[in-house]
Amino acid sequence: MYTYVLFDLDGTLTDSQEGIVRSVAYGLEKMGESTDGRLDRHIIVGPPLMRTFLDVYGFSEAKARQLYAYFQERYSTIGKFENRAFDGIVPMLKRLQERGIHSFVATSKPQVHAQAICEKFGIAPYVEKIAGPAVGSLDTKADVMRRILDYIGPQAAGHAVMAGDRKFDVIGARETGIPVILVGYGYGSEQERRDVPPDFFASTVSELEQLIIQ
Repeated sequence: MYTYVLFDLDGTLTDSQEGIVRSVAYGLEKMGESTDGRLDRHIIVGPPLMRTFLDVYGFSEAKARQLYAYFQERYSTIGKFENRAFDGIVPMLKRLQERGIHSFVATSKPQVHAQAICEKFGIAPYVEKIAGPAVGSLDTKADVMRRILDYIGPQAAGHAVMAGDRKFDVIGARETGIPVILVGYGYGSEQERRDVPPDFFASTVSELEQLIIQ
């Protein structure tokens, strides 16, 4: 049984694609940019959006920051709540807490939004700490995970696991030296799982819980 679980947020704890996709579309349209081929959930849900705007869209830093500012106009007020906890997530977190397992959120979503989402959808009472980047930051998933692992301290070694849905969660776990469970109900693709294999795979919330406690 793992004692410490670092959960990704989007695609692992919550189904957040609607608000993110709509808010990116809002930003692109406000800039007069085409949305064609730019709103695939596999592209924009998971990694830091600034990295997507720079590396995938190919925007200059100034243009990427303008798009991010427009995205935030909608996301910070409306989009972050176009969201829901996946079925079974909150009861699972409650059972883990009752077993003495410490749950955390390690997300690429800005921490201020992650905290509001966790409070809104009943996740906050069951997580000990929420870590995410500052708004507009280029922090990697590993950077965020290290903040949680530093908080836990040396006892994390051999007792902590990452749970996420994208290759970025696997890469972050590899960089921080902890095992990773990849979930199949989120936004990752089969190609990602082949390219960056996790230690464990859970197709459902129930399977995720069983892997954590066994």
